[in-house]
Amino acid sequence: MKNRMVSISLVTGITLLTLIVAAFMVPSLLFLAGVPMLKADFWLAAALAVLLSWIASKKLVEQLQVKVFAISVGLSALLFICGFILCGYFYDLSYDGQAYHQEAIIHLAEGWNPIYDKEISQPTGNSMWINHYAKAAEIAAASIYKATGLLEQSKVINLLVMAASFLISLAALLTLRPKNRVTAWVVALLLALNPVSIYQSFTFYVDGLLGSLLLCLIALGCLVYTRSGWLLLSMYTLTMIMMMNIKFTAIGYAGVLTIGLLIVLYMSEQFTRLKQLFRLAALGGMIGVLIVGYNPYVTNTLHDGHPFYPLAGENAIDVVKNFTPRNLERMNRFEQVAASYFAEPMGNSTDKKPTQFQWPFIISAKELPAFAETDVAVAGFGPLFSGALVLALIVLVLSFRRCPGITLAAIGVIAVLAGSSFINPAAWWARYVPQLWAVPLICVFLALCLKEYRLLNGVGIALAFVLATNTLLVSGSFTTKQWAMSEELRGQLAQLKSVSQPVKAEFTYSWSNRERLKAYGIEFKEETPLSCSSEKVTLIKSGTTLCIDNQDMQANAQ
Repeated sequence: MKNRMVSISLVTGITLLTLIVAAFMVPSLLFLAGVPMLKADFWLAAALAVLLSWIASKKLVEQLQVKVFAISVGLSALLFICGFILCGYFYDLSYDGQAYHQEAIIHLAEGWNPIYDKEISQPTGNSMWINHYAKAAEIAAASIYKATGLLEQSKVINLLVMAASFLISLAALLTLRPKNRVTAWVVALLLALNPVSIYQSFTFYVDGLLGSLLLCLIALGCLVYTRSGWLLLSMYTLTMIMMMNIKFTAIGYAGVLTIGLLIVLYMSEQFTRLKQLFRLAALGGMIGVLIVGYNPYVTNTLHDGHPFYPLAGENAIDVVKNFTPRNLERMNRFEQVAASYFAEPMGNSTDKKPTQFQWPFIISAKELPAFAETDVAVAGFGPLFSGALVLALIVLVLSFRRCPGITLAAIGVIAVLAGSSFINPAAWWARYVPQLWAVPLICVFLALCLKEYRLLNGVGIALAFVLATNTLLVSGSFTTKQWAMSEELRGQLAQLKSVSQPVKAEFTYSWSNRERLKAYGIEFKEETPLSCSSEKVTLIKSGTTLCIDNQDMQANAQ
């Protein structure tokens, strides 16, 4: 690659992506050999990332290979350090994060081998998810936690894959349209700043991580289409393997996107590359399910009769039903999508409150706090996403009149993304289909690349502005609220540290809070049900309640 920016962004993106994929795959392979997680796992993953960065510099860069390698490794290290520090300032205060994601990470880091060891048992029902769900995100985070001893900082995997998705997307867009640099930068940045990825960035939820990996897969697919080479095909396959072990639904997403790429290669008569991709993807699928995904796919099948247990098979659990707004229950999935994304934003709730239609481009200040949480159920891509869809449709109509060929190509990509989304019956819930965020941004790229058509360019600029404003509103709401809650929790923990020890504690669903108490040097004694003769304190956004002596409270106040 002659373009230095393309080279640096691609090699850096590959380095970051390899680090996270290897942080999952190295421990997973060792689990099969009966070896529990080691401190060396993460450092081995880092060494593999540096090695692949060197190989990528040699294979993908035509000039200044050593310089590109040095810049890419240095930039990757800087991004890791900055993200690692930043994540330490934010506590994961989400329900799922405290109930089972963090708990899985802790058990893995403490030596639990999910293939050979006895299943985790907790007083709550959350152990089911720990034992039977896919664990790529938890394993990657646990390798960082094991190496550093810092739990909250292991959320850095979210930020690193977001950065990788931006860098690889930038490389792909600059490769497709090298003269449209500003457009490529804007579109790549907005693609990476997926609202789902933003409002899950400082938590251990996995949907935002999956969204970033899906973007990496799409961008790598574009690069595979434009240039040959085993390295890009291998990175595509490794990304697919990681995705398949993030969530069960990701197997379907990876399948649809790969089939779409195979069709494109066939239509462009790139038969050699098509055969290479087919073979590698098939091999990757088997590795993802049968080897690094032995738990849960094989263990679920052997013990419970279905690889997707407990979401499928005998006595399957519907994890969406109790959270579906009542009016959506009477609709098909296409009507549900329209009703959700053209509605007032609403958080995840079992109240089953019906959605309320909202006209595009309408924003109310009272709606923004919904995006301060990690699980926005209705209108989950932001308050302006519906307006962005309207503008995107206008772009497609205008561009089809001017350039039907390139417009049909864009529609084809949109169709693949929509197809991968609608195989999920919960496509109305943004966090389950994060790839839909890319649909209007494909239209932005289309509109701004056709520079000779002023009206089309104007609509494209307006669409980019709407999406950028939407991203700022979501990120501002989320970051501000999460910072305030993390500060409040720090104050509570500092207060607990200064009272008589040990304190009596009841953790209910949030067993992982034991690590937060230990990190602050707070001694505790578990008691269920909790009986206090003094003051009770419940940690913010948590089921953890502790007893504090009234005299200690008064002394601290003075």
